[in-house]
Amino acid sequence: MISLLALLLCSRASDARQRTDQELPEKYRKSPYALMSLSVGLPNAGWQLRAKKLSASPQLWIQDKSRPYTYGHPSLVLMLHRTAKQIARQSPGSVLLVGDLSREYGGPLSGHKSHQSGRDADVGFFVTDAKGRPQNARRLLTFDAAGRARDGSGLRFDDYRNWLLVQLWLKDHRAQLEHVFVASHLRRRLLDFARARPAFRRYVDAAAQFLRQPTNGLPHDDHFHVRIACPERQQELCADTPRARKSKPRSSTEKVAVDEAGAARRRP
Repeated sequence: MISLLALLLCSRASDARQRTDQELPEKYRKSPYALMSLSVGLPNAGWQLRAKKLSASPQLWIQDKSRPYTYGHPSLVLMLHRTAKQIARQSPGSVLLVGDLSREYGGPLSGHKSHQSGRDADVGFFVTDAKGRPQNARRLLTFDAAGRARDGSGLRFDDYRNWLLVQLWLKDHRAQLEHVFVASHLRRRLLDFARARPAFRRYVDAAAQFLRQPTNGLPHDDHFHVRIACPERQQELCADTPRARKSKPRSSTEKVAVDEAGAARRRP
């Protein structure tokens, strides 16, 4: 159950003002918490303190309009940088596109129901041109079930690199990813792609639990929405949604082998 403390702190998340330690119970103003990055409350009713700012790199591009909203818990920020480096190694030239995380102190963020407590990030899809050549998008693009960009650009959903991305997240135990939201037609596309290829097939069952379309929001046909679980030692401050607690994919990811990088280096 969500703790009474988390519920109380959630009720204070109605604005985006600067937060201070004085808003926390005395226990959390002392060591070891006094220097920690803290995720408080629910993803859709929370805030954060001492967040880490995501920075761009040669392997990671931040969508221009998202640059003011790239603060998150260090576990999330470090995972995004780690993923960007890994995907660039497996598919040279790839640059991970990242959208919104959270405001510096969390709280409501325009255009989102969640993204309030530093545990959510929007990640753009990898794309190809009409001839199947890998491209790097600079903004979030919407795709239909056939993998075509809806903006008329001729770009296509890159099944290969987007699957590699999901596979990397499945194997990343350090960040404790909770789930990834994506539109059901793109989820189906990714699972069918992996199921048809022996090198990826063993990940399909875990990915099927990991990927889902939200039931009470937009379908997420223009990005992956990644969420990490409550950080260790912060379960009293932080809260997961009831559905997330019932269906965390950690047990599935533990079954996934960790040495598939070599098989995944070549585009099928």
